[in-house]
Amino acid sequence: MNFKFLQKVFLSTLLLVFLALPSTASEIPSWNSLLRKYGRDKNVRTVIFVQHTGGSNAQVLLYGKSEEDAWTLLLQCEGFVGKNGLSSDRHEGDGTTPMGDFGVIEAIGIKKNPASKIPYRTADKDLFCGSDEKNYNTIVSKRQTGHVCDETCAHIYDTSPQFNYAIFLDFNKERIMGKGSGIFLHCAGPNSYTAGCVAVSEENMKRILQLVDKNVRICIFPK
Repeated sequence: MNFKFLQKVFLSTLLLVFLALPSTASEIPSWNSLLRKYGRDKNVRTVIFVQHTGGSNAQVLLYGKSEEDAWTLLLQCEGFVGKNGLSSDRHEGDGTTPMGDFGVIEAIGIKKNPASKIPYRTADKDLFCGSDEKNYNTIVSKRQTGHVCDETCAHIYDTSPQFNYAIFLDFNKERIMGKGSGIFLHCAGPNSYTAGCVAVSEENMKRILQLVDKNVRICIFPK
């Protein structure tokens, strides 16, 4: 039997198996590469790193860019992610926080504007996060739309302290039904996990709003 031929077949098979493996790990950028990437972007002056450390625990680091385009660590604190950790293929209700590099849509909160650099809406009982097909993954005003809420509506005003201050991420901006909706960076609640958002203490959430602008990037990956 031709040994070289068998060796060639084995190596070819091994390569095919390797190529068939999930590519999730290779798609996770290093934290330094993210700083380099946004260091070259003149619009991005702040980045938030949510570094998942296991379970529902995370370290949250906020970097700001100086006039000389050098990064400085402005805030570091403990945070929480979904009860079931992170996922690169999130689905509605799976208890995971989406993994990725996200922008923001707006800031919102039950409490008055804490001098947020991101456009800020004070929530009242009129606002909710839509879950129906028309309003999926959007913050909706009942007064403006005339929409009648059912039991699937997530009312911002009724969720305190989590939504005392919050930033709405642009996860699933295509609004694909079932992929997931209402992903926020918000204040921590009574549990040491979230339903899929990222949570920090209210004091730190308030500080974040005062430091970041609408071009901030929020990067959520394993540490």
